[in-house]
Amino acid sequence: MARPKKQTRAKEPVTIRFKQLAKGSKSIYLDIYRDGVRSYEFLKLYLIPERPGVEADKVTNKTTLDAANAIKAQRIRDIVNGEAGIKNLGGKNLLLSDWMQQRQARAEKAARDAGRAFSNTAETYKTAAVHLRRFMEKEYKGRAVTLAKIDKDFCIAFAAYLKTAQKSHYTKNGQTIHKGGAPLAETTSALYYATFEAAINEAYKKGLISTNPAALVEESEKPSAPPVERDYLTAEELKTLAAAKCPNEQVRAAFLFSCFCGLRLSDVEGLTWAEVHQDGDTWQVETRMKKTRQILYLPLSDAARRYMPERGDKGPQDLVFTLPKRVTTQCDIRTWVKRAGIAKNISFHCARHTFATLALTQGADLYSISKLLGHTNVNTTQIYAAIIDQKKQDAVNLLNGILD
Repeated sequence: MARPKKQTRAKEPVTIRFKQLAKGSKSIYLDIYRDGVRSYEFLKLYLIPERPGVEADKVTNKTTLDAANAIKAQRIRDIVNGEAGIKNLGGKNLLLSDWMQQRQARAEKAARDAGRAFSNTAETYKTAAVHLRRFMEKEYKGRAVTLAKIDKDFCIAFAAYLKTAQKSHYTKNGQTIHKGGAPLAETTSALYYATFEAAINEAYKKGLISTNPAALVEESEKPSAPPVERDYLTAEELKTLAAAKCPNEQVRAAFLFSCFCGLRLSDVEGLTWAEVHQDGDTWQVETRMKKTRQILYLPLSDAARRYMPERGDKGPQDLVFTLPKRVTTQCDIRTWVKRAGIAKNISFHCARHTFATLALTQGADLYSISKLLGHTNVNTTQIYAAIIDQKKQDAVNLLNGILD
């Protein structure tokens, strides 16, 4: 009797791999091999070291791996769909400049829909596009560059350009003027590259390009901003600030609301009553975050609701907070902080840092805070844990020398 043939399992075109990082963390990336071509996609997902007896670490890593496997499954479906002839590669004919313009227009529309006359995101896309044009004029002599022509070398070259690029501004008639000799700040260079990178990531996710060249660029090759100290308010400082007079009551209410829920300024600005839900004594915000476009389900504490304005006769699409332009909001906060006698550089975003830091101080776990902040992986939240650890060390150091 003939022995049945052993069935061979087809090798998957996408494999999950790991890159060891400092301090024991691992970066997760996809190894994609198809038609003799190998490419890599770094997912910006990370496994953290699992501490003995800490169940939360295992839960965090399992959630991260589940997310990586979901992305892997989608990439395999994309490959299969492409083989079936339904692949969307519109980037072959779409100019990079037009794609950036579309991102800018979308940000402007989002601002208008939220009742804001100005969009910082749109302005960033606009200026980043100016530097992209300058770069392409220099390197490509005015030739058209489509999304499909962007590769790893293009990304690295644009990153290198930004590190030495000069500042620019606009005249009243819309012309771009380059300020000779004044280089971009490191933070600004990093912001413009991150904006370009986000546009390429989105083009890949939408199927406009078959591979993601931005994922192949090492962090060391990108413009990097210097480390920024995350200012936050202590519980005592928050009480002092709440008691001080703010130039704008809506700014005061919105800032304190953010201190007790962690929402970014962009999300507070665009928050409508349709996104605020009440079920008995339970209140929750359900909103799509402006920065990440992820849906956030955020329960509201009594402390947060205390600073929400009365709804009155406002409709579902009306804004919860009526804030001035951002520059005015930030100026009002600086004046308010100064009146309270707090010697810290506090901006609206520090309310988010305050929420995370105070919650961890009160005993909340890192994983829960990560979800409340809308972070896609817990590593982003670990900066706050480091702050708490430093506070503990400072407290211990106060005992030094007592018996000397």
